[in-house]
Amino acid sequence: MYKRGKKIDYHNRDLSNPFFRQKKKKRINFSAETMPLRKKLFIAEIIILFLGAIWLAGFSSIFSIKKIEITGLARISGQEIENSVWQQTKLNKFLFIPQKNLIFFDKSVLAKKLNADYSFEKIIINKKLLHTLSIDIQEKSYAFIWNEADKYYYTDMDGYLISEVSPLDIKVKKYPIISNESENKIESENQGGVEKINIDSNLINYIINLFNNFPSDSEKQQEGSDAPKSLKIEKFAIDLNKEPNTVKVVLVYGPAILFNTNEVIDKQIEKLLLVKNKKLKDDFYNKQSIDLRYGSSIYYR
Repeated sequence: MYKRGKKIDYHNRDLSNPFFRQKKKKRINFSAETMPLRKKLFIAEIIILFLGAIWLAGFSSIFSIKKIEITGLARISGQEIENSVWQQTKLNKFLFIPQKNLIFFDKSVLAKKLNADYSFEKIIINKKLLHTLSIDIQEKSYAFIWNEADKYYYTDMDGYLISEVSPLDIKVKKYPIISNESENKIESENQGGVEKINIDSNLINYIINLFNNFPSDSEKQQEGSDAPKSLKIEKFAIDLNKEPNTVKVVLVYGPAILFNTNEVIDKQIEKLLLVKNKKLKDDFYNKQSIDLRYGSSIYYR
C-alpha cells in the first residue's frame, strides 16, 4: 500500500544563505551610571587639567608681557613702538584671551601695523619667556631728498617719506634733491599712516642714476675769469604735468640742463661734455639752459 509523504511548508523555512548572514550589532551603552568610578575620575582630571592650562596660559600673570626690548632704531623713537605694543595688549585673541599674555600675543598683527605706520625695511619679533617681547627693526635707507612746498623730506627708494629735514641741515649733498614743480603732491596711503610721493619708480631710478653718473668737474677757476668751472648739482627739478619726460638739472653755477628720461643717460652726458668743453668752453656758464633731449642735437640759449 502506497504511503503518502508529509507535505513540506516552504513558507516557514529559513532559506537564507548561512555564509552571508550578517552579525548582529551589539549596542554599547555609554551611560554614566554604568561607567566605572575610576574612569569617571580620570575624565574629570583631564577636564580640570585642560581648564587649568587655559587659565594658566591665558589669564594668569605668569606669562604677562612686562618688558619690551627694541633694537635697530636710529630715527624713530622707541617709545612710539612701545605704545603700539601696549595698545595691542588691550585686545583679545580668540575672542576672550587677552594679548597681554606673551603666549597669545599676535606678532603678525603688530608687524603689519608697524609697517603700515612706518614702512620699515625689516621687522623681527621674538618672544622671550617669561615676560619679554623682543623687536628688532631695520629702518629703510635714505635714497633722496624730496622738496615740495618749501619743505624737505628724506625719502626711500619706494617713494615713502621717512622724516622731514631742515634745508639748513642739508650741508653735504650726499643724496640728490628732487624738487617737485608739478601739481602732483604728497599723498597719504592710509588714514594716519605713511605718506608717499606720487611719482613713478622709474623716474626715481633715472634721477638717482643721473646723480651718480653726472660728471663732477672740479677744474680751478682760470685767472682773470669770473666763471667757476664746476658742474656742481644744486637739485633736480621735475614738472610731471607740463614736461613728464624731462628732468631739469639745476647747477649751483651755470645753466639748467634738460635731460630726456626716455633716452640713455650716458649719451646725453657725452653731448653735455662736448658742448661744454669743445663748443662753449667758458661761455658755458653764461647760458641759461642746455637742452639735450632731442637726439644728437643740442640746443642752448
